[in-house]
Amino acid sequence: MTGLINLYKPSGMSSAQAVAAVKKILEVKTVGHMGTLDPMAEGVLVIGVGKAARLFDYLVQKRKSYTAKFKFGYETDTLDALGKTVATTSDIPSDSAVLAAMQSMVGKIDQIPPVYSAKHVDGERAYKLARQGVATELKPVPVEIYSVELVCQPRPDELVFNIDCSAGTYIRSICRDAARLCGSLATLTYLQRTRSGRFTVRDSFTLENLKVTKSAALLPVDESLDIPKTEIAADKYDDLVCGRRVECALDGDSYIYCHGELFGIGSSVDGALKLKTYLREDAV
Repeated sequence: MTGLINLYKPSGMSSAQAVAAVKKILEVKTVGHMGTLDPMAEGVLVIGVGKAARLFDYLVQKRKSYTAKFKFGYETDTLDALGKTVATTSDIPSDSAVLAAMQSMVGKIDQIPPVYSAKHVDGERAYKLARQGVATELKPVPVEIYSVELVCQPRPDELVFNIDCSAGTYIRSICRDAARLCGSLATLTYLQRTRSGRFTVRDSFTLENLKVTKSAALLPVDESLDIPKTEIAADKYDDLVCGRRVECALDGDSYIYCHGELFGIGSSVDGALKLKTYLREDAV
């Protein structure tokens, strides 16, 4: 069983727990997610099943979209609603001030990740050190915010935004930084990932859906990336199977087929085909 699942991860479940649930439902061993979604967050979590799990490096860097709610007046240690309040303020900025702060971050910026994050510090996960009370200083990371849109203001101290950004961007950090630019404090109280690459929330499957649809929810691996498909001459089939040199001129990555069979993702190196990611069902 090989393919990708556009899973709608519920709030309150870690990405690892979502992977374990998919393993149990589909009764398969090889399952992996294509980019962590925080436990508090819900929405699109792309899951690779079987050899599709090998697409991690391709899919984890895809553009992401979110709907997020910021609550002003306090900040927690985790920067979200699951953390402990560490500071408060009575300074609640206007929606126009926050929007201006958000718009000032659109573009390429250096962002400091939350201390409660999966970033490594001296070989240890930052969140593990934070839980132990170890003070950590995370280095800024280059990210890009493509657009922000103010959706609504449910209450005077709450704002909801749509945010389109690069992989690796922390919405919790955007919330923190926008508030501080306004001389205030804020905490992320709701987060929904609405898009990850070509996977959108409207096409996602809940775990309950998956229990019914099973393997029918799997998207073929050759529909997950916007790269061309290349058919290698049939007389090169044995060469491909045995890993022998196959002359080939490709412009970038391509899905590689022979006899209508998907072998994997490859590119040209010194005039020959190099399979970078093997996806053939019987490949070792």
